[in-house]
Parts: sequence; C-alpha cells; structure tokens
Amino acid sequence: MKFVATRKSEQNRTVLDPWSVVHFASGLAAGLARVDRRLALGAAIAYEFIEQGLERKRIGQEMFHVAGPEAPVNALADVALFGVGLVLGERWNRSGETE
Repeated sequence: MKFVATRKSEQNRTVLDPWSVVHFASGLAAGLARVDRRLALGAAIAYEFIEQGLERKRIGQEMFHVAGPEAPVNALADVALFGVGLVLGERWNRSGETE
C-alpha cells in the first residue's frame, strides 16, 4: 500500500490523500472555535462510520466520486489528523491566555 495518494484513482487506498488535509483543517477549526473535544472527536468518528457505510453503496460512491470504501488505515489517519488539528487549535487559544 502506498503512503500518499498521487492520483485520484488512489484516493481512499492510501494512508493519506488530499482529503486528509480537510480532516486536519476541520479539527483545527473545531479547536479554534472551542468545540468540546469529546463532541468534536465523536463527530469525526461518527462521520467516518457514516462515510464507510455510504461508500459501500452506489449512492455514496457517486456522492464521493469513489469506486468503493476507503481503506481502514485511511479512515484512522483521517480521525488522527482531525485530532491533531483539534489539539493545535486548542493550544493556540490557550497561548493567548494570561498566566
């Protein structure tokens, strides 16, 4: 398995693809917006389960423009990147607090 997708046909079949950046940015936005960590991570995990279910059906494949569900390692990387973004957003907010 390749680590990084370099072509559309490799989307969901590698650890990282262009959507990985979106997951990171979504986590960063949630952290900056001070979304509760449990709620944010729960939503990210729920999204991955919903996406897995949809991509196993024709309607989901058409919606996401993929041939099938993403590899489990890609889904895990998406959640991990969301989490990293979330923590960085939270840290940024705390860096402005007075001690």
